[in-house]
Amino acid sequence: MTKVSRTPGPFYLAIIPARAGSKRVSNKNIRLFGGIPLIAHTIRAASNSKKIGRTVVSTDSEGIAKIAREWGGDVPFLRPPEIAGDTSPAIETIVHAVQVLEQGGQKVNAVVLLQPTSPLRTATHIDAALELFESSNVDTVTAVCRVREHPYYVWMVDEKGMRPFFSLHEMTLGRHELPKAVIENGSIFVVRRPVLDRGTMYGERVVPYFMDARSSLDIDTHEDMLLGEIYLREIGQQ
Repeated sequence: MTKVSRTPGPFYLAIIPARAGSKRVSNKNIRLFGGIPLIAHTIRAASNSKKIGRTVVSTDSEGIAKIAREWGGDVPFLRPPEIAGDTSPAIETIVHAVQVLEQGGQKVNAVVLLQPTSPLRTATHIDAALELFESSNVDTVTAVCRVREHPYYVWMVDEKGMRPFFSLHEMTLGRHELPKAVIENGSIFVVRRPVLDRGTMYGERVVPYFMDARSSLDIDTHEDMLLGEIYLREIGQQ
């Protein structure tokens, strides 16, 4: 899915990481979801973006690469096994892809990380996050949604019993007194290129791109797959 940037301005490189190993859901990235492979939803979203200049799929699997290409994915290399394990940090995948493409002469202004496990994230979401990145002039934009339960209400449990994660005072605050709390949903990260050289995706200034809970769905379990199918049916009925 190599393409020329559709709008003038910064060159955005999107990376879709899709390694073969998946403990909870076997072959998760290529399992059918809504009748097509899970990864195909993200390939389509990236392809329909008005701002992304090029999207590459980073995988260690010939099988995933084949299916990705069948759905329009650009797979110019296979990811080395040493950065494709269960504990391999996402930053290693990103840096590897960027370095490979830069060695080929590609200039990258910012990277857009698109996890294939977020199939309800659309091109509209991607472009909105990139517009926020441009208008706010930040180092990192990360997609978030509001937490269902506020962290102030969390307890820690150990051999002695339970104790507040923060404090009893904070646990007794009314909901109207709580500071706004969000959680990253993992569907979109926009990172300025120089930030990656520090070994992180988070620069000095990070801003949130807000998404609703349904669009934020992250496929991690079989239950998530079932819930996502319900959401897809609801979207189709709207």
